[in-house]
Amino acid sequence: MNGRKANTSKKAAVIILSHNGLRFLPKCLFALRNQTYKNFELYFVDNGSTDGTSEYVRKIFPAAKLLRFEKNTGFARGNNEAINEAFKDSEISYIVCLNNDTIVDKNWLKELIFAAQKDNKIGAVGSVGIYPNGRIQNAGIRLLPSRTFVEMREGDLSLGYGESPQRFKKTFEIFAPSGFSALYKRASLLSTGLFDEDFFAFCEDIDFGFRLRRAGYISVCNPKSKLIHFHSMTGGRASPLKAFLSKRNGFFVAIKNFPSSDLLLYPFRDAYLTIFGVHSKEQREKLQRIGAVKSAAIMLRVYLSVIFYLPKMIIKRSVIRRNVSGFKKKSIWWFNEKN
Repeated sequence: MNGRKANTSKKAAVIILSHNGLRFLPKCLFALRNQTYKNFELYFVDNGSTDGTSEYVRKIFPAAKLLRFEKNTGFARGNNEAINEAFKDSEISYIVCLNNDTIVDKNWLKELIFAAQKDNKIGAVGSVGIYPNGRIQNAGIRLLPSRTFVEMREGDLSLGYGESPQRFKKTFEIFAPSGFSALYKRASLLSTGLFDEDFFAFCEDIDFGFRLRRAGYISVCNPKSKLIHFHSMTGGRASPLKAFLSKRNGFFVAIKNFPSSDLLLYPFRDAYLTIFGVHSKEQREKLQRIGAVKSAAIMLRVYLSVIFYLPKMIIKRSVIRRNVSGFKKKSIWWFNEKN
């Protein structure tokens, strides 16, 4: 491979979900049409929109393959339906998930594919998300030594939050890419399965990261794949639903993937972080906006939902244990200590 040229014979499927996000689509789709890497198909999922989203996409991006649902099916199922549709095209080698509240750089897709082609061990590639003010918002997902999750550069638990994108010069390893911009190789998806639809939305990218690592793949971030990410514009930055799903799905991730010793400690670690406020600045601000009473109600709902789904998650855990050769800490616990 010469220079920074990606193998353009490899076809990608770019998947965008939207639930009443028409206001973001002009800039999002315009940037996508101006990509330097042209060998891709757009699979657009209208997740129960009532704002004319489908009609707009048909007009502005007539080549897009449009999937339309009567109600919001969530991130997991919406993407899964589009992935299964894309897999009908045997030429598609890459699946790329992209949020609708983004404006991608012209080389965004080329750089994702360039990084993916560097090594067969790479199963997923992430981008650097940038706030409209030009500062880093997100460079992927990592695990904290407390066995909790954080998106790199988001909040004061992570070094580099708010820094210039020039902080990163070369492709580097991450635990998993965040779902707002993530490339997955077709082969990695076929070997690990798709997103868990019981999650509905939030944390399914973390759950998938565990499965990728168990299957022997690694994930990387290519900082040359850049995009503006307005962040949580569909779900809402202080949405009670987002707070509920994020917290509950964290338990789902732990039940499915953690070794027994860490799983038993997870509820206590989570309670400690919640009660004593050992959160990132952004997490604390979200809780303050929601309010103490609503936050308590959300936590009660979380615990009830976890109890309801517990038998199903235990079955999924058992399947994972049977189907992978290593259910040990070293097979899943990976910390990006340098970043």
